[in-house]
Amino acid sequence: MDRSRCRPGRSRRVPLTVALVVCALLGPACAAAPDAAPGRGAAARSSPAAVHAQDPRQCRRTLVGVAHPDDDLFFLNPEIRRTVRAGCAVDTVYLTAGDGGKKGRVRALEYVDRREYGVRAAYAEMAEAANRWERADVQADGVRVKSYRLADHARDTDVRLTFLDLHDGLPHGGQPNSLLRLFDGSRQSIEPFESTAGYTEDRLLAVVSALVRLSGAVRILTMDHDNASFAFGLGGRVDHSDHGIGARYFRRVGYALGIPVSSYLGYTMTPLQANLTPGESAEKDEVARWYLANRKCRATGTCANVSPYKGPLQKDWSLWIHRQYQQVHRAPRAGEILGDIGRTTFFTGRDPAQCLHATTGPSHTGPSHTGTASISACDGSTGQKWDREHDGTIRPRADRGSCLTALAAAVRLEPCAHGSPGQRWTAEPWRNSTWKRTAWRISGSDGRCLYQDDRRLPARWNDRDRQSPVLTLADCGTRPLPEVYWRWGG
Repeated sequence: MDRSRCRPGRSRRVPLTVALVVCALLGPACAAAPDAAPGRGAAARSSPAAVHAQDPRQCRRTLVGVAHPDDDLFFLNPEIRRTVRAGCAVDTVYLTAGDGGKKGRVRALEYVDRREYGVRAAYAEMAEAANRWERADVQADGVRVKSYRLADHARDTDVRLTFLDLHDGLPHGGQPNSLLRLFDGSRQSIEPFESTAGYTEDRLLAVVSALVRLSGAVRILTMDHDNASFAFGLGGRVDHSDHGIGARYFRRVGYALGIPVSSYLGYTMTPLQANLTPGESAEKDEVARWYLANRKCRATGTCANVSPYKGPLQKDWSLWIHRQYQQVHRAPRAGEILGDIGRTTFFTGRDPAQCLHATTGPSHTGPSHTGTASISACDGSTGQKWDREHDGTIRPRADRGSCLTALAAAVRLEPCAHGSPGQRWTAEPWRNSTWKRTAWRISGSDGRCLYQDDRRLPARWNDRDRQSPVLTLADCGTRPLPEVYWRWGG
């Protein structure tokens, strides 16, 4: 990149024709923009000046939510770069400090500082702006959170990087203050890297929700929230615990606020076919090299005239440069009831789709059948085909005499009994005017919903148990929860 175009006073404005082409190529990142976000002041904007003046299509404000400083560069790029280059406002929130378990506080602080400095340089490169930032901390639900705003005033940019500075959990999530320990309930609160003020799960969700609202984002980009096998490896079957758990929290916030959430694969994309064009890979490579160069120079104090890193990239980075995979749940097929909570583990492979599954057997009291209802990987079998009848019952197509039945603490199949309250179900459609989707909560007559419990994760990354969420009944909640929504193939 020619750094002369990033010097103070220089500004390369985007002609209207170029902006229209960029917006057309960007696709979902371009749409009618909402009002400016509160607290952003005069710096807020949604597209380059030329687009502001002449193009009615404006960019969608985007929040990127990841675990570590650099996850965004390696796993969500080139989507972030395209968004920034099109002039769209981007807020990136990093949950952890990315201390990498470094021993000794001084060493850990230096390592964290280097990563933060590196990602700031990378975003300046993506924005074609000078690597100049203003410290602009934000108040999120009463918590002061460290934040930087790109401050090349000669460029029409709106890029902000925010750091919650929680501890890095390391791939297995075994660190005392890891996100995984908070998620699985082994810790009721975790401490940030640079303070002792603990975060409970509710507190963390409240702070992240406040950051999303302050950003004014109308879409959230995060990592794969369906992976449940945590370790480091490039074989395609595991991911970092912070990646998966952090993404689960961003997904929950997106559901509660009615903001669409898109997820991207992490380590699990490594063995997949390279899918970026040579041009996209070259651009992603350039961003990574600016990140690495500035991370290195920060350690030596020689960043005044730094140039992109010229040496070979480590093996995993060199593979990620050529890949970007969005994780997409497939549409339900006829009769299938797909959960919004997926699961990718050592045994089930990459496809996250999870279906309501019936296992029936002869009853000891008559011709009707009884059996279990559970969640398992979608396989197209007859045990995963269902019908909802006019009387409110839900019946497996393989056994029309059995009905899905709500019991005191579980769900199972029982012989259908006319008028039984435990066999009456209501499909309540998703209602949100900003995030439109076809999904339902399935609630029983007692007000509880079919619930996908994915908190009981495999004990080890290569365990073959707990491959799917557990089907249970739980309070439907006052706000949308991913655990209670299902898509029905009809």
